[in-house]
Amino acid sequence: MSNLFTKANRPSLLSLLASAALLLGLASAASAQQQQPPPRPPKKKLQASSNFAQYAGRDASNRLIAGGATRNAGVTDEAGAQSLKGQEAYEAGRYDESVAAFKRVTELKPGDAKAFYHLGVAYEAAGRNREAVEAYKRAIALTDRAEIKALSYYNMGNVFAADKQLAQAVEAYKQVIALVPEEAVAHYNLGLAYAAAAGRTADAVESFKQAVKLKPDYAEADFNLGIAYGNLQQYRDAADAFKRAVEIKPNYAEAHFNLGLAYLALDDRAGAQAEIKTLQGLKSPLAAKLKSLSN
Repeated sequence: MSNLFTKANRPSLLSLLASAALLLGLASAASAQQQQPPPRPPKKKLQASSNFAQYAGRDASNRLIAGGATRNAGVTDEAGAQSLKGQEAYEAGRYDESVAAFKRVTELKPGDAKAFYHLGVAYEAAGRNREAVEAYKRAIALTDRAEIKALSYYNMGNVFAADKQLAQAVEAYKQVIALVPEEAVAHYNLGLAYAAAAGRTADAVESFKQAVKLKPDYAEADFNLGIAYGNLQQYRDAADAFKRAVEIKPNYAEAHFNLGLAYLALDDRAGAQAEIKTLQGLKSPLAAKLKSLSN
């Protein structure tokens, strides 16, 4: 099942932080008249207008399942013809027409889980999210096949996430993971659902970590792990995650930018300057932005 889902990330831009002064103090024990070690400096605070807030985008919903009606299949029955019509309309971006065709297939074959899954895909593409969810639920109820169940839950999770129904999205992605625990994109999207929910950033960290464990070259998962760590003010961990992201994708400008911001939070000016130079080499406008934050 490792290739069950298709991947389509859209990394988004973010900005972050400026430094705050560290408060150092020395305390003396009155009874011993002996100097004590300085207390730990407080963690740097992020400016309200500058923070680890935006994540790389959600992996897209899976589309039509391969192995359905094809142009060379010699389709003779109406259900097969309508399925082929729905597929062709979908691929051409005529989503309402695709909906009508796949809906007809479900009328002709009311026990066909794949038909309801395809109807859900068409509804989702047409922006009819409520109807998409109902079609996916019907597909799940009609089959014992892990593939169709997992794909339906996965797409349903994406619909819920798009509609900001985060609790439902979390539960849908958990169902995917229960069926196919090795699918990194399910853990990744679960992490994004947690990240969007209030007070669930630590859960997001665990989900992104699992995505990276399952797919070590998943740069966007490391990037989002860095964002989540940054929001928790765990800047060393954030820097490590961003470093892994740029090792995987050396031209990943947003990851270089955020690595520079993490370095600034750690008072590592040399590290931040190195990221500015890298961004300048990439001809990214983020170079000037990071430079202004480092002054």
